[in-house]
Amino acid sequence: MLPRLNLHHLAVLETLAETGTLTATAARLGVTQSAVSHRLREAERRLGAPLTRRGAGGRLNLTPEGERLRDFAARSLGELARIEREIAAERAGDRRLVRLGQATYSRYHWLPDFLSFLATHEPDLTVDLSGQATARPFASLAEGAVDVVTVYGRPSALPRLRWYLLGADPLVAAMAPTHRLAAAEIVDSHAVAGDRLFSYPISAEPGFEWETLIGRPNAPMRNVTQMPTPEAVIDLLRAGFGVGLFSRWAVEPEVKDGTLVTRPVGEEDVALDWWAVMRESDPEDGPAGRLARGLLQWSEGYRNPLARLGFETG
Repeated sequence: MLPRLNLHHLAVLETLAETGTLTATAARLGVTQSAVSHRLREAERRLGAPLTRRGAGGRLNLTPEGERLRDFAARSLGELARIEREIAAERAGDRRLVRLGQATYSRYHWLPDFLSFLATHEPDLTVDLSGQATARPFASLAEGAVDVVTVYGRPSALPRLRWYLLGADPLVAAMAPTHRLAAAEIVDSHAVAGDRLFSYPISAEPGFEWETLIGRPNAPMRNVTQMPTPEAVIDLLRAGFGVGLFSRWAVEPEVKDGTLVTRPVGEEDVALDWWAVMRESDPEDGPAGRLARGLLQWSEGYRNPLARLGFETG
């Protein structure tokens, strides 16, 4: 049975979710407003369900049914565009596109240095970044949304994955220089028990929860506030509102500019292993394998960048 909707319907829903108006959607898609209105009404008629509703200020918002279709549209249209670019590049003998995702942290201060390295060692690779892997790294690999992800933790028992160890990085407590714990020798769960601890969802994948990675806290955490992104936590920490747990390299820019300080979370460093992970079915000499090996080579020795960011390489 063929789907009732086609790519034109999906494009309208994805664009309308961003613009909120038929006029702006038409302009973005390069069609008339009447064409957008017709596609929207046609999609609703074919499904027998409303896909939009009028919101504040006249904005068109998607209904729950429309949101479900929009989520699918974002994945499928993005994947289709990627395949089209890859085919066109391969036919033209041009650079090969490979998609990189990073679990947990949407922080890429390391990326310019790595891309400079890659341009020298793998000049025919072009790297696209995918934010989809931040919360779902392994699912994104399985779905084909990314080709390589960087993750920290322990190698998963999930099948059909190939792992490359990039290095180890200490887990630290981060806070403003004026925070009461900024001069403490250790900021463990006892020290922070009466303070506000900001956290964020490190992964939706099983086995990558904080307690799995570092063990249960030795004192109960009574004031834990979960934030949607690490960047949101960093903004609050810089303003002096509490303490956050980070891989040390992730807050390296703020430590450098003096807006945050970091303290150990135990008498011995709690180190997190960082990995580059790709699908086992992808050849090691293909674009994904070359990107993963590039990350490994860069982390192992090229001007020692990970050591400069606080990693213990080797």
